[in-house]
Amino acid sequence: MSAPYAAPPTTGTLDSELMHAMLVAALRDVLGPDAALEAWRATPLSKRGKHGLVRYDLDVRRAGPGRPPLKRHRWVGKRYEREDDGNRVAGVLRALSAVGLERTGVVVPRVVGYSLSRRLLLMTYEAGESVVAAIAREGEAVLSAIGRAMAALHAAPMRVESVRTPAAELASLRPKLSEVAAAFPSEVEALRRMQDELECVAPRDPVTPAFLHGDCGLAQLLWTGSRVVVLDLDDCARGDPALDLGNLFTQLRRLTLRKPGKLPAYASLRHAILDAYRRVSPGDPDLFFRVAWYERLALLRKIHSLACDRTRPRHQGPEAVARRKAEALNLVAVAQSDAP
Repeated sequence: MSAPYAAPPTTGTLDSELMHAMLVAALRDVLGPDAALEAWRATPLSKRGKHGLVRYDLDVRRAGPGRPPLKRHRWVGKRYEREDDGNRVAGVLRALSAVGLERTGVVVPRVVGYSLSRRLLLMTYEAGESVVAAIAREGEAVLSAIGRAMAALHAAPMRVESVRTPAAELASLRPKLSEVAAAFPSEVEALRRMQDELECVAPRDPVTPAFLHGDCGLAQLLWTGSRVVVLDLDDCARGDPALDLGNLFTQLRRLTLRKPGKLPAYASLRHAILDAYRRVSPGDPDLFFRVAWYERLALLRKIHSLACDRTRPRHQGPEAVARRKAEALNLVAVAQSDAP
């Protein structure tokens, strides 16, 4: 995104006048100097996660004879706490666009521009429906597309500095399990046993780390009717593809436990995605074992979040705390039944 941009504002959000100037500058970068911004609206998209998302609906008119018609453009804005974070994500999205993932049925947002001083990343708005609703309606077709999409993402020739290893994942899990044990004294032995099992059979570091989403879940995937949209690559890294699959499967399992009947049986969901993944990613004989290992690790991390995380308003209050602790205990029993 080109200048002119002044010093960043002191408040946490951009005021209307400043935002208008930034949108005008971005439009001129994208469409040329004859693009005029006649009106715009900002709509918050999500309050979850580390960064707020805002959709910008822009009414744009190009210069020309008579009165050219208005055209609608939709962008998404995300602000970052640090300049380098937004710049890094913008670079990843640009590189993924250059790879040509859309040919494989994967859509990622395209970068409109990034203001370093404002720490604001503007991206294209990618429409789609929840993959959960799509799976409930279309089943196998959506599950297979998700498997192929994950395989295509992992095969992308991306250079990313951050690396995720089994040892680092275990190191981050240990203090969390100690907190869970303090919350559930009756489960201390079970938690210690599961930690020991994970450490005893931890997979090796991959010889050639793949590109990872890093935080892949149901909320980061949309369905367009034929393709999978992949959102929120803030935590992308290099590592074992099984990490992404384990995270995704843990969310699917939790959903089938919380809302039985909403989706087909969990085992069939998992099998369909893994089967499609393996068909386009041959030559990985111990993938199933590594996915199970990462899945159990992700399940224990979710147990910690449910039992101990009170940082968000919706996690507070006696009823919310009791409900989350009950689900955490249920997942402890589920985790004990999973042997990697």
